[in-house]
Amino acid sequence: MEPARIAAALERVIAADLPPVLPGQRWFGAKGRAITGARLRDGAELGEHAWLALVDVTFAEGPDESYAIPLVLGADASAGPSTLSLTLELDGARVRATDAFDHPGFCLGLLTGFERQSILSTVRGGSVRFVRTDRFPPLASAASVTPRRLTGEQSNTSVVYGDVLIVKALRKVQPGPNLDHEVGDFLSSRAGFPHVPPLAGALEHVAATGDVTTLGLLQRFVPSHGDGWRWALDQLGRLRREQAAEASEQVFRDLSRLGAVTAALHGALASDATDPAFAPEPLTAADANAWSARVVGDLGRTCGAVRVRLEALPPEIAADARALLASQSALTERARELSALGAEQCVKIRVHGDYHLGQTLRTDAGFVILDFEGEPARPVAERRQKQCVLVDVAGMLRSLDYAVHTALSPTGTPSEAGERWVRRASASFLEGYRDEIARVPTRLLPASPAAFSRALSVFELDRALYEVRYELDNRPTWLGIPLRGLARLLDRERGS
Repeated sequence: MEPARIAAALERVIAADLPPVLPGQRWFGAKGRAITGARLRDGAELGEHAWLALVDVTFAEGPDESYAIPLVLGADASAGPSTLSLTLELDGARVRATDAFDHPGFCLGLLTGFERQSILSTVRGGSVRFVRTDRFPPLASAASVTPRRLTGEQSNTSVVYGDVLIVKALRKVQPGPNLDHEVGDFLSSRAGFPHVPPLAGALEHVAATGDVTTLGLLQRFVPSHGDGWRWALDQLGRLRREQAAEASEQVFRDLSRLGAVTAALHGALASDATDPAFAPEPLTAADANAWSARVVGDLGRTCGAVRVRLEALPPEIAADARALLASQSALTERARELSALGAEQCVKIRVHGDYHLGQTLRTDAGFVILDFEGEPARPVAERRQKQCVLVDVAGMLRSLDYAVHTALSPTGTPSEAGERWVRRASASFLEGYRDEIARVPTRLLPASPAAFSRALSVFELDRALYEVRYELDNRPTWLGIPLRGLARLLDRERGS
């Protein structure tokens, strides 16, 4: 059938049937916003029966968003139940369109596209191109490239090919530099940082206007024992069974090494003074004031969202939510203290921006760091801006807090053993970080311990506010974890 007729059918079904389906998709990032429409921006045929749809989604409030949605048309016996299903009308026949990543044949077709460096035309006069780097391996020598879709992801979709390659397909997309592509390539190709997966290629959409949008990344597969989040929960499971005294000592040593790897990451990101996109820049009073004002604004936005949903929350979570609302003034004053960071004569650099245990892999050699896209809820231009490195440090500390309360007390009061564990774990991570960061020739941290602690506290507050907004939209039953984290943060500051 002619591509134009399929595109017209896709256009109709996307406008009529896609909006109510989107909030049920794990990769859809705007679950808390009212959708007003969806339209096909561009589309391309990706092999037999497979189509890529670039879809613009509009909302009652806030900016539009664009999503890459690959679909397979017609039945495929090799696929299981699909996570996304639409029905197209084609020449009077009803044709089912399902999420292409549920189909092994489509996933193998992507790998073939990279092998051939294919360039495919789109229905709006653009193209989809498969770009390779010199790290793309010879597939003829691979024992197996059988595709396996990963589960548990939120904003992206990843497919592993044997033990050779992994495709990370981006779902929410926009024109301009993709951070994971840009930063990952800088770290592996130019900075020689060994703790990231080597970049083997990229899948890109080129609009008729010339605008380039990254749709996915191809990376060399890194064998691992799983991500840092699962590792931490496994270790905490031992603590829950009261068998963790000796095991925890090894965990704390590992976390110290993770701190050192994190500092080495920041040293690598600060290593090129000649590239304007990565060169360290003075952290000015204007920077500190702007960050402080943003945190204050996010605090107001978070409290507003909590207030709207307060009556619908379970009683035990509602009590924590009311405590947050009652503490808004005190937290506002705490956030304003970040302005003092401007007097510390530090530099700002590109950072990870969404750093937590789930963004790391545990390997035989230590830790590997993944996903440099930053917080997905923020605009790309904001995520590309240079920041204080304490943004990443705070993210990992909040992740350790999340892990201990997820494993030991997801809905109740934190246990004494859990509180002791997270204090020791945080101290171990910080010890490793500060020892390694002292070797970086550029000053990335405040010189005085008091200024370091105050700034880190505000960035922890910033991260916890993001977590509250995320849980409100995605996992309301987990909302108590960041709410209690905010309460402990305020208590800690009162006692300092």
